[in-house]
Amino acid sequence: MKAITVKQPWASLIVHGIKDIENRTWPCPKRYIGKRVLIHASSSPVKMVNPNNIFSKQQWDSLSMGLQREIICGYNEPTSAIIGSVEIVDCVQNHPSIWAEKGVYNWVLANSITYNEPIENVKGKLSFWDYPGIKEVKIECPECGSIEIAVEDYTTAPFPTYLHRCNKCEYVIMESEWNVIK
Repeated sequence: MKAITVKQPWASLIVHGIKDIENRTWPCPKRYIGKRVLIHASSSPVKMVNPNNIFSKQQWDSLSMGLQREIICGYNEPTSAIIGSVEIVDCVQNHPSIWAEKGVYNWVLANSITYNEPIENVKGKLSFWDYPGIKEVKIECPECGSIEIAVEDYTTAPFPTYLHRCNKCEYVIMESEWNVIK
């Protein structure tokens, strides 16, 4: 499965569904739009000396106390690890999100998953790269019949199970409903 490396705290903000944009100087290749990618937290986080130098006032004010501020300050946030996954749903410039930088490509992210147990000691790379340890399967949505690509690593606490949200009708397909297509 494809992965992309992102520095902390951005990587954790993405997999927790807080940061809905990834800013890059290059456009997301069209073949990855609509695809799920793994989020790898790089080995070197952003130096968090002063949050005012990293976040805009609007971004900082949007973060609630507790978990979100702990992520920002880097408490126990993993590095050199695959920490979750996200779908890249679009690539635009000048997106209205508070996380979008102007003048660069804004990759629009959705349907984030945070892994309960990060896959640690993984070395990242530039651009998209392959991580062989995660498997994708084709399944049929029992609600609308569309063919979906699911990832066999979705877990939800307290019951570990694989889940997939249909891209067409948004029905949540539980592992017990998966009709795997060869």
